Amino acid sequence: MSSALIDQTRRVFAADGAMASRLPGYEERPQQLDMATLVARAFGDGRRVVVEAATGTGKTMAYLVPAVLSRKRTVVSTATKTLQEQILQKDVPLLQSISPRPFSAVLLKGRQNYLCLWAYDSFRQEPRFRRREDAHYWPAVERWAERTTTGDRGEIGALPDDWATWADLSMGSEACTGRDCVYYSDCFVTRARAAAQEADLIVVNHHLYFADLSIRMRTDAELLPAYEAVIFDEAHNLEETASGYFGVQVSSYRYTDLLTDVVRMMTREHGLTDAIRMAAASAGDRARDLFAQVAARTPVDGRVEAATVFDDSESGDELRDAHRALETRMLELRFALEGSAQAGEIVRRLTDRIDTLVKETSLLVERDARDLVYVVERRGRGVFVSAYPVDLSGVFREVLFSTCATQIFTSATLATDGDFRYFRGRMGIPDDTDQACLEPVFDYMQQALLYIPEALPDPTDPRFVEAVAPTIERLVQICDGRAFLLFTSYRNMREAHRILGPRLSQPILVQGDMSRAALLDAFRADPRTVLFATSSFWEGVDVQGEALSLVIIDKLPFASPNDPVLKARLDAIEAAGRSAFSDYQVPAAAITLKQGFGRLIRHRDDVGIIAILDGRIVRKAYGKRFLDSLPRARRTRDIDVVERWWTSRDHDAEA
Repeated sequence: MSSALIDQTRRVFAADGAMASRLPGYEERPQQLDMATLVARAFGDGRRVVVEAATGTGKTMAYLVPAVLSRKRTVVSTATKTLQEQILQKDVPLLQSISPRPFSAVLLKGRQNYLCLWAYDSFRQEPRFRRREDAHYWPAVERWAERTTTGDRGEIGALPDDWATWADLSMGSEACTGRDCVYYSDCFVTRARAAAQEADLIVVNHHLYFADLSIRMRTDAELLPAYEAVIFDEAHNLEETASGYFGVQVSSYRYTDLLTDVVRMMTREHGLTDAIRMAAASAGDRARDLFAQVAARTPVDGRVEAATVFDDSESGDELRDAHRALETRMLELRFALEGSAQAGEIVRRLTDRIDTLVKETSLLVERDARDLVYVVERRGRGVFVSAYPVDLSGVFREVLFSTCATQIFTSATLATDGDFRYFRGRMGIPDDTDQACLEPVFDYMQQALLYIPEALPDPTDPRFVEAVAPTIERLVQICDGRAFLLFTSYRNMREAHRILGPRLSQPILVQGDMSRAALLDAFRADPRTVLFATSSFWEGVDVQGEALSLVIIDKLPFASPNDPVLKARLDAIEAAGRSAFSDYQVPAAAITLKQGFGRLIRHRDDVGIIAILDGRIVRKAYGKRFLDSLPRARRTRDIDVVERWWTSRDHDAEA
């Protein structure tokens, strides 16, 4: 089958093919054709493929065309909403216009993204906002709820990503009453899943994909319909995303949500007795006691996100006593619910949630599994206790690779040191997997200048940001803004903004002041803008043209050695007789650096400067591995050269 599919695919991309007939000025790209051929062979023969395709390759169409022509139901999993929207709003309509056969495509999100009509109706009767500032957005939510046909919160453009009250308007699977709900026929989740059952192409994110896999491991349930092929775009994020789905996590929020649901649902069903109310209140008190004990093991300011290994070497008896007291109260609540006159489907679901939460809390308090790392985390006011797998490669081999024969792993950043050993090792990908690292499409030697300043302070110096601030300021003035300032930590970002904010004449945006989408809209609206940002802007952001001409990266993006999950993985690598720094930390950081570099050149007409303010990239022996991972561009350490180069580019544009 593969030869026929390859021929069909290549004809679509030919100079006189279907793509050219729809796109004025279409040009064949050898890299796109190579990738499409590789993917078509995988679909035809039922194989796995790992392929790195640089920005500008057209990799999305390179995998969508053979997927559609193969007639296999395919799941496309991405890491970012930006790529999902591009696929559904741009690529799919184009492909539908040239495909020799009709096909359907849907975007399916996790149920927490959809408005629950039952929860919305309950909340609207007596609104209680989780934070005072949440009330500001309620009128916009009400207007949207009256007209939406999808229930997807992503339609509310002004709603911040961290709007806490949304948790009271959506419904997790454990709380949903399914067909017993009075809103079942109008349910947005039900409609979305029904559409997915009929679709040929199902676009999801990595979180939903791995949530589905983890549920399939434990139960007979599923979130996704049956499929014959899966494509992982932005595949460099897979290990990080999957970690949270193959362990266990219990949080103070999870107890609060469950106990709130008990009172809310039983009140709605007219079955809230004094016994249930008192049992829920008592369980809430004991839950606060337990998480206070747990929080004491995270010695940081509660306003700062932090994580540490879950260790009860001190005060272990107090922790176990708090756990036993909570378990007792939860079981008392369970018995009170079972004794309710309204004992039915809602009570069954509530008691199932209690059983699961009690069991998982016990697993985390006991901490018996040696292949897991146990972690306490602070996120805002919440306390989380988690167990993460140290090595996921075995899980992937057992679960992921058995889902279907055709699996495509692609990204602009998968290879390190010229091969895929790092990525394949972390993912447990078999040796017989096809692979290709395609040549860049853009001419970086002409389009980009890499600047690494002389006499840089060590990034560990407490005054590092203060020392590099004048360099950042001059670079911004050279380009008159049009800049992404990418930092490896919020601390450095905030310090740089504190120093440079009063000095810069250009408009300034700071990550956290508004939603990511709103920040990008504002950035594109004024080409002189300077954006101070951190981790979430290192990838999945596409700003073409003169709006972005300068990217400054403060440090090589090594993951924090204080991360307990990372530390456990590094220890495991060392225990196996390998170098954790060379085999894990350097390649992982090189991939992240390549992502940050990739923000600059998004189109063949783009021109810009990339500045890396970390002298280790030229001083240290491992620095060559970072430089070799980046596209080949002109390089200088002289800022006067940078200014002359930029000025000459401006003159060329005017001419």
